[in-house]
Amino acid sequence: MNPKRRTVSVGLASAAVLALALSGCTQIAAVAPVGGNHQTEVRYAAIDVLTTAGTDILTAPVCAASADGTITCTGATTTGDTITAVSPATDTTVLTVTVGAKTLYSGSILNVLNDAARSTS
Repeated sequence: MNPKRRTVSVGLASAAVLALALSGCTQIAAVAPVGGNHQTEVRYAAIDVLTTAGTDILTAPVCAASADGTITCTGATTTGDTITAVSPATDTTVLTVTVGAKTLYSGSILNVLNDAARSTS
């Protein structure tokens, strides 16, 4: 086989392997947000709400569970507003996301996660 042709063949084969590897990573990354515990779901849903609303995030929400099971996440926007996301222990299916004093979303966590999953498929 011609050395130039062999080099091109090896290069194309390498590119094909790289493309397959990267597509696998993309598929795994797309699945990751639907897994995890309630605290993780609240965080992913809050970030989905913020990005859908076009919020410029300086510090992504960091979440913690209180003793009663309420999940509270806090972060900051690039303009210095506080981001707050809360899922109460009394109804773990609900999420409220606020930026400063403005409520961006109050409703089902599952709806947010499903809408985000649909928009990437």
